[in-house]
Amino acid sequence: MSKRKHISIYKKSLIVFTLLLLIFGEGVLIYVNSSLKEYEKGDINNYLNSLLEEIKKSSMSGNIEKYFELSSVQSDYETNPSLKKGYKDLMKDAKLSYEKTKDKNVYDLYADSTKIATVTLDGSKVEHRLSLLTFNKWEIESMESYNDKGLFQVEAYLTSDYDLYINDKKVEEKDILSSEKIKEYEEVYDKVDLPKLNHYKIEYLTRNPKVEVKDKDGKKVEATLKDNVYYVNDYYKTDSYEDAMKHLNNEYDPLVFAKNWSLFLSDDLPGIRHGLYTLTPNLIEGTKMYQKAYNWATQVDVTFTSIHTLDKETFTNPKVSNFTVYNENAFSAEVYLEKNMTLIDRQKRQIVLHEMIYFVYYDGAYRVMHMQSVV
Repeated sequence: MSKRKHISIYKKSLIVFTLLLLIFGEGVLIYVNSSLKEYEKGDINNYLNSLLEEIKKSSMSGNIEKYFELSSVQSDYETNPSLKKGYKDLMKDAKLSYEKTKDKNVYDLYADSTKIATVTLDGSKVEHRLSLLTFNKWEIESMESYNDKGLFQVEAYLTSDYDLYINDKKVEEKDILSSEKIKEYEEVYDKVDLPKLNHYKIEYLTRNPKVEVKDKDGKKVEATLKDNVYYVNDYYKTDSYEDAMKHLNNEYDPLVFAKNWSLFLSDDLPGIRHGLYTLTPNLIEGTKMYQKAYNWATQVDVTFTSIHTLDKETFTNPKVSNFTVYNENAFSAEVYLEKNMTLIDRQKRQIVLHEMIYFVYYDGAYRVMHMQSVV
């Protein structure tokens, strides 16, 4: 065999050997790379982030059934509801996240603040690679989706002077969960037209809804959104007497009753029964406030008031502020005044009345429903 032929065989062998080494090396690199990727997936946080991304891709491609069973949804406030479109809208710009529950390997999945699923993972399979890496092979054991009542809901607390609109449709009374009375006026709701606080909760929406609040004239009202709940339950407030009276049926000065009440408590109000019947035109018979006044006038405590005379300037520093107008029939106001008197031993005494007083217009006059001391 010639020397040239011998070298040629050697070169071929070297090339083949080099190629085999390259193939083997590439295989090793692929295996190592694959092992490292599987190791990363073995970290449950990485697995959950990948799962969320896969769910998002499925929703954007209209194949969300790969992960979620879709319910049949009907809504009075949505035309052609579609969970497929709803998931696509929900996932498009949402921040995806997860939160561990108290159960082992169970996680809640979120798109923004909407809980979209609860997933239970099986990590019983364990792999060992490269004699160094040991990791779990995570699999989905079960997944519970929350779309049987749609994907979105609207919850709101509005006074009954306002209406809730969803996708330009006025929410019907049948969809009001509850109506709460203003507690200071509970005794006269059967006698006077007064507002209530309505609680709405509208479910079975598949798309992010358009939500509006309007007054009785159809004008849009700004609502406060807190923790995904809408609120319009702040009644009209002002410190101006003139401004408050513009929103009421009739004008009335809260100091008139406040002064009479102060005189009544010190047994200085003229009239029989210690002035009770001077006071009662501003009370409603049968209410707790009426009974409170009646008890004071007819029981023994009133007789123990200190002997005194009222000073010439009986009332000083009268102030009326902090008006809240609930509707044209009811308002409350913070009243402050000082009553000056001289006791039998010529000692001066000043008694302060500082009360939040709740008035209601009933049977042609303003009546007091409740008084609460201001600290």
